[in-house]
Formats: sequence, structure tokens, C-alpha cells
Amino acid sequence: MTHRIDSAQYRSYFRSRREFLVRSAAALAGGGVIAQWNPNMLWAAPSALTARETATGFLATLSAEQRAQTQLDYAAKERVQWHFIPMETRKGLPLREMTEAQRQAAIGLMAAVTSEAGFRRAVDVMAYEAILLELEGPAQAKRRDYQKFYFTIYGTPEPKGAWGVSIEGHHLSLNMTFDGDRVVDSTPHFFGVNPAKLKRDFQTPDPMQSGSKTKYVAGNRLLLPEEGAAYALLSTLTDEQKAKTLFAPEAPADIQWPGEPQPKTEPNVGIAASSLNADQKAKLKAILVAYSTTLPESVAKDRWNLIEKDGMDKVYFGWAGGMQPTEQHFFRIQGPSFIAELCNYQTDPEGTAANHIHSVWRDLTGDFNLPLGA
Repeated sequence: MTHRIDSAQYRSYFRSRREFLVRSAAALAGGGVIAQWNPNMLWAAPSALTARETATGFLATLSAEQRAQTQLDYAAKERVQWHFIPMETRKGLPLREMTEAQRQAAIGLMAAVTSEAGFRRAVDVMAYEAILLELEGPAQAKRRDYQKFYFTIYGTPEPKGAWGVSIEGHHLSLNMTFDGDRVVDSTPHFFGVNPAKLKRDFQTPDPMQSGSKTKYVAGNRLLLPEEGAAYALLSTLTDEQKAKTLFAPEAPADIQWPGEPQPKTEPNVGIAASSLNADQKAKLKAILVAYSTTLPESVAKDRWNLIEKDGMDKVYFGWAGGMQPTEQHFFRIQGPSFIAELCNYQTDPEGTAANHIHSVWRDLTGDFNLPLGA
């Protein structure tokens, strides 16, 4: 079966499949089994099911050898080792080395630690590895593998106590730290995409279901919400405001501190929200909303509580590089508690400039629920 991502049928399929995966993974925690998916089934929203249940269910599917590879100590040095570049191997267990039941449980865990929008984006990032393979050729098969995404659990998922989960591969790094059922940190939180905008149609394997295909159509653009919202704000700035916003004439080659355990303390750049009018402030907020909507509702709410506690007027919006979408560009949004960045600098496999995006959110109080600098 092939699904076209811009169709109503796909949206219905996606929502039903996601809810099924979360429910099935959680059921395994209580000794249940993976059910057979039926797209006509009606499910309760998965928000009532916890990440802890899906993590426990996923671990229950693993052999002793697989579990030793997947479940590390909470204090293991690997917990703060993250990156989004293609790598020969990573911490944890890759989808490629799992059985079908294990893959379903792992993807169910990924669904439980993201919102519907975030899960959709993560699935798309995985599928785009098949697009890269088609564009770059079979010699890149080991690097461009839609099942080369690794799942790691830190500590023991219990009602009380610290534990964590990471889901990582090329262009994806999700890192969640828990105290029981509560997420206490959700960073580093990274998505990337290449090509950012497709020039033609592609058909890829569906990471959610073996044997199913997904059709991505020409013009499809991942990571559009935050980038599009940033351009919407940029278009309203006066020349004087643009002069304050532009902090470098050329875009940097990448986001700051890729792979480093913690962000650095950096001076603010760009224009302060206090220098924006009401409409511009709303557009600045829309960029932050685009980032937060990839997270479960409770986690997004915690982020917003911190931002509002510090005050939106203390948030800065900075831009580097060209101000047209076809030019290399970079933006940074920084407040007392966070820094969000998007870099569109690199070319795609066909040589198109500014068609390869990296987007990240870091915690300026310290990633991984650790003190800044730890």
C-alpha cells in the first residue's frame, strides 16, 4: 500500500497507526502482546499512556543481549553523547537489528515522547534517508539507511526516580530525561532535513509499517513551520529593525556546539522582543510555537512557563546571512532559559544551495537535566 503524505487518507492512516503503536508498546509492559493493526479501530488519544509504559514495553521485547546494548546506567557517559551526523555506529540498538515486534514497540516509544507533529517529523526524517540513498546511489547504502536509528534507555523506567531515553540517527537526536512519569528535560532536541525542499516525487519505505510505502511529492518541505515563521517576522521588520537583527553578513556553516554535551553561555545577538511591536512579538512567538509543538503538550507547557516567567521582552531574535529563502541563512532565538537555532547553509545532493537544514533547541539551564557546564 502506498500513501501520499498530503492526502486526507494518509493523515487518517498516520494518526491511527501512531495511536496503535503507542497502545501496543504500553500493553507489553503488562505482559500483553503486539496486536494486529486495523485502520478502522477507534483509539483513545495516546496522551493518557506514559512514556514510561512504552519504554518498559519496548525493553520487554528484547533478548538479554539486546537489552544489555539498549539499557545503560543513568549515569553512563553515553547519555550526554549526542550527534546528528551519519556515523558508522551509535549507542543503543538500531531498528535494523530488531524484529518486527521490537521495531513496532520502539516506534511506539518514539510516538510517546513526541507530539503528533513531532512524531510525524521524526518519521519523515527517517524516511528521507531513503530519498538520500536514491539521490546519492547504492554506494552510500551503509550511510543512508532509514532503519539506522538507535534507541537507548538510561536507568530503569519506574514511577519514581531518574531515567532517560534517546532516539538518534542522521538528522535526528531526541533526548528526554524523566523523573518517574514527568519529563524534566527535553534537550538537546534536534531535527535536520536534506533536501529541505524536494524537486520531484519520491516513494520511500514507511518506517511505521513494513511493506507500506509513502509518497513524498515535489515541493514538500520539512522544517517549514519554524523557518516559514521566521521569514514571516523578518518581512515585517523596518530597515532600522533589520539592521539590529542582522548580526553577521554571512551565515555560519552550522548550528553552535553540535555534539557538545552542553551549550555555552553566549551574549544575546539581534533585536530584543522589547523593540518589536505587538504584531511582531506575536510572529516571534509563532516561531517558538513551531519548535514547541513537536513535544508532548505537558513538555511544551513547561517550556512556555519558563519563557513567560523570564519575560518575552528578554527574548532576542538574530539573523545571519541572506534574507531570501534561496540564500544561505541562519537564525538564533535566545532567552534566559533557552537557545533555538536554524541553519540552512549546506547544499543538497544535487548541488542546490541552502537546501539542507539543521534545527535545534538547547536548554541554557543545562541539557540532560544536568547543570550547565557539567
